[in-house]
Formats: sequence, structure tokens, C-alpha cells
Amino acid sequence: MPPKCIACTILTTKKHNPSDEFTVVYFRPTVDYPDGWTGHPENAEWFCAEHLPLTEGLTDLSALEATKQIRAQLTQDKA
Repeated sequence: MPPKCIACTILTTKKHNPSDEFTVVYFRPTVDYPDGWTGHPENAEWFCAEHLPLTEGLTDLSALEATKQIRAQLTQDKA
């Protein structure tokens, strides 16, 4: 499955960013995984190049908390 920017999916217009440049951002983990665990951790979210700056200063938050702040910022920018 290709990366999907969490910020693009938050936008009510469901904007699709055609960029092939994505970065995974690790926020504060809230789950301890056992040794040998594989999969996508709950604290990792993909961002396109356009929305990557929205993560600055938020990596000390959980992914859920950061997503709420990013959503608020995107809502404010649309107004």
C-alpha cells in the first residue's frame, strides 16, 4: 500500500496530493511492542512534502494529539 498523507485525508475536500515524496513522522509512542513485533506502529504517520512542516514541534505529542492540532491548523488555514 502506498503512503497516504494524514493531513491530506483530514481536509474536507479529500485533496489528493500527487507527490511521490512522503516522509514518515514518529510521534511519542503510547504502546509498548514486544520484541520481534512487526507492523505499522501507532505513533508513525505519513506526510506529503506539502504538509510535512505541520509536524514541526509536535513530535513530543502522541499521534492522536498531533493529528488534532494539525486538524485545527488546517481548519484555521481554510477560514
